Amino acid sequence: MEQLNQANHYIYQALEKLLDISKYDSINEEQRKEIYDVIDDIEEARHALYELKNEMRTHTA
Repeated sequence: MEQLNQANHYIYQALEKLLDISKYDSINEEQRKEIYDVIDDIEEARHALYELKNEMRTHTA
């Protein structure tokens, strides 16, 4: 379970960094859209980890 928490933490850090990068003035709209697409993918992965964690809790309870 600790590994899931750690994975979630790293994903959250990556999301924060991408959001910071997306605010740079030197990024054009196409690059910004690509960043937001990656953010969406990472958020989906984070959600999947959350569901897996809940499933594991259910099976161990």
